[in-house]
Amino acid sequence: MAWYLHVDMDAFFASVEEALNPSLKGKPVIVGGKNGRGVVTAASYEARKYGVHSAMPGFQAQKLCPGGIFLPNRRRIYRDFSDKVFAILEQYSPEVHAISIDEGIVDLTGTEKLFGPAVKTAKEILARIEKELGLSASGGLSTSRVVAKIAATSAKPHGFLYLAPGAEEAFLSPLPVDAIPGVGPKTHKELLRQGIKTIGDLLKRPQLRRRYLDLDEPEHEDHRHDRSMGNETTLDRPLIQREKMEEVLWELVEEVGSRLREGGLHARCVTLKIRNSNFKTITRSRTLATPTCFDREIFEVARELLEKNLAPGAPVRLLGISASHLLSSGWQESMFEVEKRLSWQKLYQGIDRLRRKYGEEAITVATPHTRTR
Repeated sequence: MAWYLHVDMDAFFASVEEALNPSLKGKPVIVGGKNGRGVVTAASYEARKYGVHSAMPGFQAQKLCPGGIFLPNRRRIYRDFSDKVFAILEQYSPEVHAISIDEGIVDLTGTEKLFGPAVKTAKEILARIEKELGLSASGGLSTSRVVAKIAATSAKPHGFLYLAPGAEEAFLSPLPVDAIPGVGPKTHKELLRQGIKTIGDLLKRPQLRRRYLDLDEPEHEDHRHDRSMGNETTLDRPLIQREKMEEVLWELVEEVGSRLREGGLHARCVTLKIRNSNFKTITRSRTLATPTCFDREIFEVARELLEKNLAPGAPVRLLGISASHLLSSGWQESMFEVEKRLSWQKLYQGIDRLRRKYGEEAITVATPHTRTR
């Protein structure tokens, strides 16, 4: 039987700051938005009691929580902790899929002979994250990936929810339909127009059930390449200069590229996400002639998308990059492309090896500001 553990870190950036400085525990910790500038990227649950949440403007957070402890966004440090979390997950399964810097899914199918029942393994993983890293995580365990995600969200903060086979529909039915991953405001509005308010309402529609949930899919079906890998960040201060945006994009691309290479995957599609100061969000994608997992190639696409879609003079609050249509093999390429790929592969294997051994800061690649010809 298939088993999937969805791990979702609790207030991740704030939790990392608390792990590094235990005196912050139990206090309203707010990452980002310092001095009333920029936006909040994370808030501890103590800060959330005041109404503070991520993506909130800093000045508003300060009004709601004047006693809040505002800290700068230290993305590199959070990435290092993320790597440590995923290192624990990877000790229990070769199939670990990173959804974001603080969220992932572990395929525990077939691990019973090594570690015992999946529910025991899931609890052990969450306990190790807390004991070894000092971080709080929530988890959901189910025979369905989507249900595991919903369960983890329902268990937050610092909880675990196990759904035995056959209990999925009873758990899902009373939940609002926008609890399903991927059901955003526009889709939610359309579903409400159709009279679908709860997941129970959606379950009665076979076509929609198949589209949004994976309850009826064969256990052996492989979804590995249906997923995407992405990374985004809400900026402490809105950026206007494109060069500064490119520096942020490069850091995001480095993480996505690293995840792709760890999984032996290449992306056929690259997507850029931009959110302006007026909170208008746009996403733009490009399909590649040849799939890639190399930072420089992903960055070149992201930079071109940024150049074409950046509104002149409009401050940017959020940038994100994602790679999708993931492949491990099966595409055609010329001899020249093969040689180029092997050359890049050798270079990045060395970079990744050094970073795994000595840490993220061991080697830094300069942002490619000049176009390659």
